[in-house]
Amino acid sequence: MWRAILLLILTLDAIAQSPQELVNNAIAKQRAGDLEGAVKEYRGFLKDHPEATPIRSNLGAALAGLGQFQEAITEYRIALKQSPSAPGVRLNLALAYYKTGRIGDATDELVKVHKESPSNSQATLLLADCYLRMGQNKDVIRVLRPEQQQHPDDMAIVYLLGTALIRDHQVAEGQVLVDQILRNGESAEAHLMLGTCKMEAADFAGARDELAKAVALNPHLPGVHVLYGQALQVTSGPEEATKEFKSELAIDPYNYMANLQIGATLRQGQNFDEAKPYLERALATRPGDLAVRYQLAAIALSEGKAEDARRELESIVKESPNFTEAHVSLSLAYFRLKRPVDGKREKNIVDKLTAEAQAKQPGAKAR
Repeated sequence: MWRAILLLILTLDAIAQSPQELVNNAIAKQRAGDLEGAVKEYRGFLKDHPEATPIRSNLGAALAGLGQFQEAITEYRIALKQSPSAPGVRLNLALAYYKTGRIGDATDELVKVHKESPSNSQATLLLADCYLRMGQNKDVIRVLRPEQQQHPDDMAIVYLLGTALIRDHQVAEGQVLVDQILRNGESAEAHLMLGTCKMEAADFAGARDELAKAVALNPHLPGVHVLYGQALQVTSGPEEATKEFKSELAIDPYNYMANLQIGATLRQGQNFDEAKPYLERALATRPGDLAVRYQLAAIALSEGKAEDARRELESIVKESPNFTEAHVSLSLAYFRLKRPVDGKREKNIVDKLTAEAQAKQPGAKAR
């Protein structure tokens, strides 16, 4: 019996790995692509050494590689609590947020990385891309102007900066960067930027043609299908547009505009249960976005949840007093809640906003 116990102890001792061996094995497995094996080894090490921040960051990277982004986020956040001034860990956390469509959270982390390491070009470009996705064109311009001066031939910078300038109605300056891309030959990026210029000029047919060329040259270019869909929405109708928005979501499931447009189209068609997941993804990408919140409030109103709709719509018109459609829906909500005085007040606001909008139309004075 004692001989058997002694043999078991010796066997277990031989099997047991030292902490350094666990780490070495984990790193080797991660480099070899055995991410599941690496995760197991890293967790085995961290069980006895939870304070090892670099190893926890490695674990986060392995989890992200497996597509387990939420678990990766948890590990990165623990690592940052242990070592707040770790720009590499913070950048990895931002990337995990970015991959899950939490663009606002990614932006918050990237702002810190950019401040701590302004020469980190990966963080700068990713931050600019996040700003562009959130429609913060002026922030894209602010972040990328110094980069473009230092790296005038970097086409990634030229493309992002040019797109932001065009969307910020600085079309002439943006056109200069479009021409710079065109000098390198025909490209999807150049046609996308030209299509954006034409959209800004309300030349929807011209935009459609440019964007069709961009799609043909590179159907995987981020953003190309959603802009093409917006042009088709005007020239061909919602059915053709929705096909493009869905193509965009196949590339980027968290694209704000594609989710919003599909959700809004489904809502208008009374397909509320189908619309909600798209709108919720759009809201996750841009928390607090008024357009998405309005669509969700409109669904609540159509589903007979007038009180829920009222609360949300009151919040929306408080933040955006000139949001005519929100006032229309709020008026309807008040009438359904047997509050005719409030309903009439909102209707008067709608009439006033409509008259002001009509007065600004070309030829209004002559009419």
